[in-house]
Amino acid sequence: MNLLKENKNAILFLLVFVGLYVILNTLYGLYIRHALPGSDVFTRVVTGQVVWFLSLFDPSVVYYPSALSEYIPVANDHGITINVFEGCNGLNVMIVYVSFLLAFSGPRRELIKFVLVGVVAIHAINLLRVGLLYGVALYFPQQLYFFHKYFFTGMIYLMVFVLWFHWVKRVRAERPVNEANPKEL
Repeated sequence: MNLLKENKNAILFLLVFVGLYVILNTLYGLYIRHALPGSDVFTRVVTGQVVWFLSLFDPSVVYYPSALSEYIPVANDHGITINVFEGCNGLNVMIVYVSFLLAFSGPRRELIKFVLVGVVAIHAINLLRVGLLYGVALYFPQQLYFFHKYFFTGMIYLMVFVLWFHWVKRVRAERPVNEANPKEL
């Protein structure tokens, strides 16, 4: 029982984080299922934004969302280069990010600001990721798996960890001394 009292804050954080993640991820799953057999709206928006950017460099880049497929082909004059799927839209990373911020609560105004800034930053880096994956698939197709699975995923989560670090640092700096855990001082 003493162990629970000593670790109350950490246990509460974990329960809130996991609970929020499960709830938000379940809602996300229901959202994705609602769109089946086609792709969801947000994945189409992300794909459209990436294609718009890529078309600045190659006007032949287009995408083909379909009501009958979860995959959205992105093609150019030479054919399909990549297929964008719901996992490519960045929403799952945003769910993890927001769940952490809400679990490690802080001042409401700062929380809203960090949520908005972080979600926009995650969205921007994800657009860059999908665009760069298109380039990798086009010029280095044998490296696509590595960059998709490890490199760019690691880059997004590194950015999320940096955002989390700044959130924790800011919350701790603003928390009055009488609220701080004596063991942290």
